Amino acid sequence: MKFSVKLIAAVLCAAMLCVPTLAAGSSDAPGAGTYVPDPQYTMAWGTATWQDNGSLLVRKSGENKPTDGMALWTKNAIVLDAISGEPVDAKSIKDGSTVYAWLGAQTAMTMSLPPQVTPELLLVNIPADFKVPQYDVIVRANYIMKGIPGYSGMAITLSDGTACQVWQDAAVTPYLTRNRVTYQDLLPGTRVLVWADDEGQASRVIVFPYEYKGGLSLNGNGFLCVNGYLTVYPPALRRPYNDERLYAPIRAVAEAAGYSVSWDNEFGVTVKDGSDILFQICPDTKLAHGPAAADRHSLAGPCLIADGVTYLEAGDLAHLLGMFYGG
Repeated sequence: MKFSVKLIAAVLCAAMLCVPTLAAGSSDAPGAGTYVPDPQYTMAWGTATWQDNGSLLVRKSGENKPTDGMALWTKNAIVLDAISGEPVDAKSIKDGSTVYAWLGAQTAMTMSLPPQVTPELLLVNIPADFKVPQYDVIVRANYIMKGIPGYSGMAITLSDGTACQVWQDAAVTPYLTRNRVTYQDLLPGTRVLVWADDEGQASRVIVFPYEYKGGLSLNGNGFLCVNGYLTVYPPALRRPYNDERLYAPIRAVAEAAGYSVSWDNEFGVTVKDGSDILFQICPDTKLAHGPAAADRHSLAGPCLIADGVTYLEAGDLAHLLGMFYGG
């Protein structure tokens, strides 16, 4: 498939995929704006040397002091071959070889020098001048010409702002399972290892286990997408406090995610998963009730109501629906 054909497909995708809830607005509508990267991982790389205590000391060129570098513990890390993506026994890593490690935002690191840490992912067996694949979390995902044979794909944005296109002919495989996955499984919140060229065209993607029921994301034009589909137009979104908090209509998002929404005179908005109540919340309150709110005492902002439409801060709404929101 030629890149020029794919580029044309990408340009046309918005016209074919829009599922509006309100009329389109201007580019300065509440949902619009350039995505500001919020990297979820720190990458460390360098030459590896085994230490007497069993850790793997990684140093970049020029780091020669005893306190330089980073000591990696490999016992609970995912260790993969950089070319094949296959699992590798950490003990096979040779002194003097180059490794790349990804540390999660919540990864605990000792205060010692050099610091000691267990990476989430470690890539090994890296040839010289090889473009190392990238490990990250998808924060935005939009279909490209979904359903058109030979021209379908997913445009994804990673947490550090890297944009990639994963077409249906790319090799998309799961990590350590035989489950079938495709480009359509690349939803916000998905951890991936992506082999892409300098133009962002992915040839291969490894998909790691998904921890959410779906994902919410803003595309580059300010549309709120639910599981990759354009669902809420910018004018239907709100930023009532003139800050970064984005408020989304509860009904539009929840119904697009497969839930039912109704109104209860006593408990306010009621969102159900089948016959089971997921959560309930009244306007002008910051306290949701129900199983989905069991681990959260209050929300980032109150439930708002305007013209008969109830809103919640997008991150809060995603959490209550069991979905990922990358901002």
